[in-house]
Amino acid sequence: MRKKLVLAAALAIAGSAFGQPIFTPASGPGCKDQSKAEFSLWTCPGPAGYVVRFTDEGNIVSLTIAPRRSIEKVQGPTAQWRGAGKAFGDKVQWIVRSDVPKAAVIRTWRRPDDNEREIQELSVFAINGEKACLFGAVEIHADKANEAALARAEQAADSGCPEK
Repeated sequence: MRKKLVLAAALAIAGSAFGQPIFTPASGPGCKDQSKAEFSLWTCPGPAGYVVRFTDEGNIVSLTIAPRRSIEKVQGPTAQWRGAGKAFGDKVQWIVRSDVPKAAVIRTWRRPDDNEREIQELSVFAINGEKACLFGAVEIHADKANEAALARAEQAADSGCPEK
């Protein structure tokens, strides 16, 4: 029994060092829909007062990650691309450290060029307070893609967005 308690304590300490992933929906009844006839726009809550705003204008999609209090003031989206398929996955995975979101992962679909090829990937975002940026992506069909994206998100949480 004592060995089990020591192991449980060690795992808890290791988990808190890296931050526990939290999942939130990327659509649905908990999100605020502000869509118009010509485009879709919705904002979904994340942890610790953060939100993700999603837009779909037909060919072009984007998302913005920011604290709820400043989402209206953000200059341009966190990421924008030529959408394909669903464009956005069903949930956002957050890396939170000391109760502050530091990285996020979401499944995305995009078209990289004019051919009709579709790429599905796990997009990784770094979060520095009110600023967020695309940190990288893992092709969904790569070996152990989920684990690779989570490892990349941990790197994003450590590194943050580059200073300009």
